[in-house]
Amino acid sequence: MQQIERNPIYELVDEYYDHPVLQKVRNVNGMSMYVVRLPCLLLNEKRYLIALTFQDDYIPMGSSIPLAHLRWRSFMIRVLQEEDFERLPVHSYTIKQVDKFMLPLSIVKRSKEISIYEVETIQDLQLSLLHTRGQEFEYPSTGNLVSAFETFQTLLNWKD
Repeated sequence: MQQIERNPIYELVDEYYDHPVLQKVRNVNGMSMYVVRLPCLLLNEKRYLIALTFQDDYIPMGSSIPLAHLRWRSFMIRVLQEEDFERLPVHSYTIKQVDKFMLPLSIVKRSKEISIYEVETIQDLQLSLLHTRGQEFEYPSTGNLVSAFETFQTLLNWKD
């Protein structure tokens, strides 16, 4: 039952990023990590999509898997300085300003390190924005899914 409720979110994220294919890069603490690079005009900024699933030892390291086939527990849209990821394929997408991607967010908790939001139309999903300047009010109290995705400091986690 829980899986059925989550499918629309998996599909929404996959569609927003134009159906990326991620590469399995490592297993960490019982989780498998899948990553793909995103293009960026700033040469020193490296952007990535990262999906964490329960560890799946039956899929070999280096395998390419469409995001649509991954039932992630955590999904990240991040800027990282991870040398191991720099050789991964680059996936391009188009920013979308369509209503179905503009889901409203409202603040739940904030600190100098992170702002945590609820996605108002989706139960059990928590969206967090990592702060880059160490300021408690780096991000507004409300927003939408697209604006959060485009910060490249975004974590999506299922609450259970």
